[in-house]
Amino acid sequence: MDSFLDRLLADEGAAVRQSAPRTAAQAAPPSRGASQATRERDDGLADAAPTAAARPSPDGPLPDVPLGLEAPRIAIYDTLTSPPRVIAVEEEDLPALVASLAEKTYHYCREQGGQVPYSVIQELIENLLHAYFRDVVITILDNGQTIRISDHGPGVDDKDRAFQPGFTTATAYQRQIIRGVGSGLPLARESLQFLRGILTVEDNLGGGAVFTIKMPSAAEAPAAAAGAPEVKLTTRQMKVLVLLMELGSAGPTAIAKELGSSPATVFRELVVLQDMGLIHSLGDGKRALREEGLRLLESIL
Repeated sequence: MDSFLDRLLADEGAAVRQSAPRTAAQAAPPSRGASQATRERDDGLADAAPTAAARPSPDGPLPDVPLGLEAPRIAIYDTLTSPPRVIAVEEEDLPALVASLAEKTYHYCREQGGQVPYSVIQELIENLLHAYFRDVVITILDNGQTIRISDHGPGVDDKDRAFQPGFTTATAYQRQIIRGVGSGLPLARESLQFLRGILTVEDNLGGGAVFTIKMPSAAEAPAAAAGAPEVKLTTRQMKVLVLLMELGSAGPTAIAKELGSSPATVFRELVVLQDMGLIHSLGDGKRALREEGLRLLESIL
């Protein structure tokens, strides 16, 4: 049986299709194999897959900001037996859209009692640039412990490689918005592992991708996640942590440039923060936040 969100969005999609002429290429049904049969019955996505003509060139400018019926939507299931609350998110430009989507998703997740870290949500929202923000639906389930982010972009061909540090398909234009390119998905998965959460990616029906964040139930959550670690930091150490949260990962030289300090001084601070268990090394001279560091920042900021 179709969900309320299915019917709601199907009606909206029908209105759009009636008002806009379709080319022969757009009218042709998308071909997909059995391996693409996945999970978007609850997410209320449009049936038609995006066409190549409708997409920006991979090496071209950034896509237009989706507005109106094309705007990203957040579907919040307060209970599985009631219709979801559907929130459309519209902004004037892509950086504002990324920030607003991440903030609202985190807010509604926490409102439901979920424990998904903000940094993980932000990384996956930024990743939607690769999908040109086509038909984005963010579904919040299981009292905020499950977040599903789906799109009808080009999809993820090599799903294993997508989680390897340094791998990226970001264009020069996308790098204007995405910071820490090539480290987002690996860091997101690693951050979740500290809380016994998982991050998976699958093919969406009709093309695109579905990223699913699933946290353990409240009864299974580790006790260490209950509060932030009790440590005392200097002002400079706090600034280093904030920069790492914004950049995703960085080395002493990049951080020193932002702070106006010497690389040697920043290196010493990084060693101290790593000894405290707040950051960890990525093996290439760069550091990134551990979950403990993120919780500490969330408790202070």
